[in-house]
Amino acid sequence: MAACGLTVGVGSFSDPPEIPGLAHFLEHMIFMGSEKYTEENDFDMFIKKRGGSDNASTDCESTTFYFEIQEKHLLAALDRFAQFFIKPLMRKDAITRERESIESEFQMALPSDYCRKEQLFSSFAQPNHPATKFCWGNLITLRDNVTDEKLYEELHKFRERHYSAHRMKLAIQARLPLDVLEDYVIQCFANVPSNGLSPDDFTPFKGTDSFNTPSFRRIYKIKPIKDVCQVELTWCMPPLHDMYKSKPHQYISWIMGYEGKGSLISYLREKMWCLGIFSGNAERGFEHNSMYGLFSLSLMLTEQGHKHLPEVLNATFSFINLMRKEGPQKRIYDEIHQIKEMNFRFTDEFPPAEYVEDLCENMHYYPPRDYITGSELYFEYNAEAIQTCLNYLTPNDVNIIILDKKFNDEEFDKVEPWFKTKYTNMEIPQEWIECWKTMKPLPEFHLPLPNMYITDDFSLISIPPGVPKYPTKIYSDEIIEVWYRPDPKFGLPECYMYFCIISPMAVCSLKGIVIMDLFVAILKQLLVETLYPATIAELNHAIYTNEKGIMLKMNGFNQKLPLLLMTIAKCIADIPTLITKEFFEVMKEEQTKEYYNNLVKPKSLVRDVRLSILMLVYWTAADKHAAIQNVEFSEFQNFVQHFTDHIYIQSLVQGNMTKEDVIKNIQECVKALKCGSLLPNTMPHVRVAQIPIGSHYCKVRNFNSIDINSVVMNYYQSDVSSIRLLVIIELLITIMEEPVFNQLRTLEQLGYNVFCLLRDTFGILGYTVTVYTQADKYSTEYVDNRIEAFLTMFNNILKEMSEKELDGVKETVIKLKRCADIHLKEEVDRNWSEIESGDYMFDRIEKELSVIEYIKIDELREWMKSHTFNGSNFRKLSVHVVGTAKSSDTENNKGVETSANAVNSDSAKRDTKVEKYGKVKYSLNYVPITEETDKSLVHITDIEKYKNQLYIYPVNHTTL
Repeated sequence: MAACGLTVGVGSFSDPPEIPGLAHFLEHMIFMGSEKYTEENDFDMFIKKRGGSDNASTDCESTTFYFEIQEKHLLAALDRFAQFFIKPLMRKDAITRERESIESEFQMALPSDYCRKEQLFSSFAQPNHPATKFCWGNLITLRDNVTDEKLYEELHKFRERHYSAHRMKLAIQARLPLDVLEDYVIQCFANVPSNGLSPDDFTPFKGTDSFNTPSFRRIYKIKPIKDVCQVELTWCMPPLHDMYKSKPHQYISWIMGYEGKGSLISYLREKMWCLGIFSGNAERGFEHNSMYGLFSLSLMLTEQGHKHLPEVLNATFSFINLMRKEGPQKRIYDEIHQIKEMNFRFTDEFPPAEYVEDLCENMHYYPPRDYITGSELYFEYNAEAIQTCLNYLTPNDVNIIILDKKFNDEEFDKVEPWFKTKYTNMEIPQEWIECWKTMKPLPEFHLPLPNMYITDDFSLISIPPGVPKYPTKIYSDEIIEVWYRPDPKFGLPECYMYFCIISPMAVCSLKGIVIMDLFVAILKQLLVETLYPATIAELNHAIYTNEKGIMLKMNGFNQKLPLLLMTIAKCIADIPTLITKEFFEVMKEEQTKEYYNNLVKPKSLVRDVRLSILMLVYWTAADKHAAIQNVEFSEFQNFVQHFTDHIYIQSLVQGNMTKEDVIKNIQECVKALKCGSLLPNTMPHVRVAQIPIGSHYCKVRNFNSIDINSVVMNYYQSDVSSIRLLVIIELLITIMEEPVFNQLRTLEQLGYNVFCLLRDTFGILGYTVTVYTQADKYSTEYVDNRIEAFLTMFNNILKEMSEKELDGVKETVIKLKRCADIHLKEEVDRNWSEIESGDYMFDRIEKELSVIEYIKIDELREWMKSHTFNGSNFRKLSVHVVGTAKSSDTENNKGVETSANAVNSDSAKRDTKVEKYGKVKYSLNYVPITEETDKSLVHITDIEKYKNQLYIYPVNHTTL
C-alpha cells in the first residue's frame, strides 16, 4: 500500500472568537468535492473502491489529512487529494448538511470524561487565551449563533488565510523511486496557493503565565460519567518542543510513572489506596503546544484511597521531593536512551497511513534530519533542563482535580457550559501546601534500580532451508498442543508466544465467568510491580478472558521472553497464597466499576445484546455487574485453588526461538502451573443460534440516562461458514462500504458513525450495518427504515453493476489479500485465529484467492436479493440502543422518542434493594417498537425466552 499525509499549520486555537469550532468544521468540508472533481464523495469512493482508506483530524495548532491506497492508483489519488487544497468546493448546501455531522461528533464526545475534563480545564487559562476556546463546534456555534451566509463567508476566509502551501508539510510513502515520487508531488501539488502570510501570533500567550489565574492552583471536584475515583495533579511549564533532544519532561514522567519496586504506585498499591497511574504529557495539542506544556500525574484511587486522599497527596509530594533531592541521574537517562534506541533499531514497520500521518506532523516541529527520530529518540543528557522542569512541580503551583462517581450532586454549584459537567472548586488548604513543601522522602521510596529485562543479545537463530510456510504442531499431550514456526522473513530478534488456557470453569455459570474476570484482574495487579521493568524494556504481555478461558499473549525481544513466561506461570500457580480478603474486596469493587463502565457505553451495550441473543452461552456486563455482588472470598479461593486441576492449553510460538527452546520453555511453564488434563467430555464449545426467517427486533434503553446517543445495528445472518460464502459477503461489503456511508451519513446525516462489516460469529457468517445517531434527531425505527431503504437501493446498484466493474472490485480484494505483511504480528494473529477457532486452515487466504475469480455478478445479486426484505433467506436481527432525548429538543424531528413518553425514562430497571457497596442492580430495559410498519416482525422483550425457541447450530468449522 502507498500513503500520503498532509499537515496544515493551523488548528482550533485559530478559530475566530465568534465561531468556535470553525477549524474543525473546515477539516470536514475540505473533503467534500473540488472544482476538478465535483462529486462530494468522489475521493472517498475512489479510495475505498481501490481498497484504501482516508481520514483527517484537527488539533489545536495543526490539521492533518491522510489516505492510503494500492500503489498503482497513487498518482490518481494524489491528484484528487491535492485538489482539496487547490480549489475545494465547500458548497452552501454541503455546509448546512455537514454541520450536522459536527453536532453528531460532539454528542458522541459528550459522555467522554477525558473530553469533559479537558474542556473544563481550558477555562482555567488566562481570559482570551487560545486555550480557552471551545474547539469541537456544534449546532449552537455553527448554526444558532451565526447566519448561513456568514458561516459560508468565514469558512472560505479561514481557508484562504491559513491553508497556504508555505504552511503545509507533506509526506508520501510508496515502493517507487524517489524521483518518481517527487515528480508526482510536483505534478499534483504545484498549484496549491501560497499567500506568504504569517501564522497567528501566539507569542503574547507564551509561558507559564498561560494558567496564572485565580481558577488555577485549586481543588476541583467533578462528577464523572464513568464509575471512577481519580485524582489528577497538573502543573504548567513553558513550551517543551524545543527540548526534544533531551526530553526532560519524559525523563521525569519515566520515574514518576514507574511501577516497579520503590515507586510511588508501589507504595500506594501496598496500602491498597491506588491501582493505576499515568504520569507526564500525552503530547496532544492542548497539553503540548507552542505556548505552554502541561505535566500531569493521574492516580486511579480505590475507595480507601479516596478516604485517605491527604495521605495519598503527601506520599506524592514525598516522592517528588525524593526526585528533587536525588537530582537528575545519568544512569537512568542512559537506560531510557538504550531502550529507546533498541526499540527504534528493531521496530516493526508501521502501517503506511499511520506512518505518513506521524511524519507530516513531525515535519512541523523538528529539523529535517530529525523528522523520523525527533519524537522517538533521546539525543543528549541535559541535567539542567531536567532540574528546571522538576522545579516547576511545586506545591504552590499545582492544580488538583478529583473525579468520583459517588460525589453527591448537592456538592456541585457550577456547570461547565459546553459539556454540562457538574463541578465545584475550593482553595487548597495552606497547611497542606506547607506540609508538602517539607515532606521528607518515605523510607519505602527509591529511584528505579537497573533493569534486568533489557536485552543485550540480538543474535538470530539459524533458519534451516525449507521452513514450512505455515505453523506445524511440534508437541502435544493431554494438556497442551504447541504450534511453531520460525521467522524466515523479517529477521528481527523478536518472538510471539500465544496461549489459550481452556477451562470448563470459565463457562459453567455466570458466577464462574465473573470469578474468572476477577481472577484475571487480580493476576494482572499482582504482576505489575514485578513485570513493569519488562514492559518498559519492550517485553509485552496481555492477559484477558475469552469464551473458553484465559488468553495470554506475549511478545518482544526473545532473549528474556522465557523469563517473562515463567514469572506469569508461577504467579498463576501461587495466587491462592498471595490473596488476602482485604485485597479481594478492593479488586471486587474495582471489577464492579469496570462492568458498570462497560454497560454505560452504547457501543458495548449493542454488542452485548446482539451476542446474548446469538450465542447459546453469553452474559452481558449488566448480568456480570449484578452477579459479582454475590461472589464471596471463599468461592474465589476455591476457584483459584482448582483452576489448573483440569485445563487444556492451545499455544502458538513464532519468531526468533528454536524448536527445542520452545518445547523446553513451554514444558517448564506447564510444570510450574501444576495442571492436570480435562475430564472426558468437558471441553467447552461455543454454539450459535439461528435467527428465524423475518425481522426480529430488540430495543433497549441506554443505561446512561443523560446520554442522547443511540445505536442501531442491523445484523443479517446467512449460514455456516464456507470459503465461497465468506468471499461473497466480503465482495458485497467492499462494494457497499462507500455508498452506505455516502447515503446514510453524508446525504441523510443520520449520524457521525456509519459502517458495514462482515461478521463471522464462531463459524456463522453474516454482516451488519450500524448507525450511531442521536435520540433528539431520529428515532431508532426511522434509522432502521433508512437502512432498509438503502439496502433496496443497494440491490439496484448491483443490478446496474457490470461484470467488468465487479472485476475491478475483485482485483482490489485480491491485491489486499496478497499484500505482504508489514510485521510478524499480522501473520501470527492470522495463524492464531485458525488455532483458536479449531479450523487450522492456515492456507485460508490461498483458498479464498482460488475462489474469488469464479464469483460472478449474478451470484452476488442473487445472494443479496435473498438476504434482504422478503428474500428467501432474510434473517434480520435489529438491535436498538436508545439514548435519552430531551422534550424541548425534539420539535420537528423524525419519530424521536423523548424521555417523557418512553417506557421507564430512568436509565435502566433497578432493584430497589441496595446491595453491598451501595451498588444498584441493572437489567436490560426493553422499549416497545413505536413504528411498526411490518406487523410480522418479532419484538424481543425477554432474550432467554426468545433464545429458547431457536435452533442452535452444532459446532462448525469452515469448509470450501
